[in-house]
Amino acid sequence: MTTIDAPFARQFLHRLHASVNAHEPEALAALCCEDVVWEDPAAPATLHGRDAVAHFHRDIMFPALPDVRVELLDEPYLSLDGTGVAARLRIRGTMTGSLTPPGFAPTGGVLTFETAEFSRFRNGLLAHHTVVLDMLELARQIGAVPPAGTLAANVGMWMQHVSAFRARARRRAHNAPS
Repeated sequence: MTTIDAPFARQFLHRLHASVNAHEPEALAALCCEDVVWEDPAAPATLHGRDAVAHFHRDIMFPALPDVRVELLDEPYLSLDGTGVAARLRIRGTMTGSLTPPGFAPTGGVLTFETAEFSRFRNGLLAHHTVVLDMLELARQIGAVPPAGTLAANVGMWMQHVSAFRARARRRAHNAPS
């Protein structure tokens, strides 16, 4: 097992982000264990294995954001047990390609969002990687969710109230004594 210290964390994250910034999916995958688990809300599902990580970046992420750049915002945070690292990042890119799945059309606009990423290592390679981001803000940037306070947002809120009312009614009907 690899014990993570500050020099290792800095060096590893530099290599990881350099491979993303250079748009090199195979170099990115080479930093992962063969059986890596990669959880990313932008991916269609949890990625299992190097090939899935390379495929996601090569065939989904890089075509959607061909000029994507990752920037480390803070020094990495080391886990107390010495097996992991957390980092806060800013990701920026122009959405000139579709994000498929789920099938979002390219906007041509620049997306900028922050992530928190949590990584666990085994034998100096990435064994488990979890990306957390504000999907609501990202959805607003690509136009999948209307800006707060607009008529479209108010209609959406009304629809949610109707849906919640129906869900409560179904639950009451299901739990009613026979």
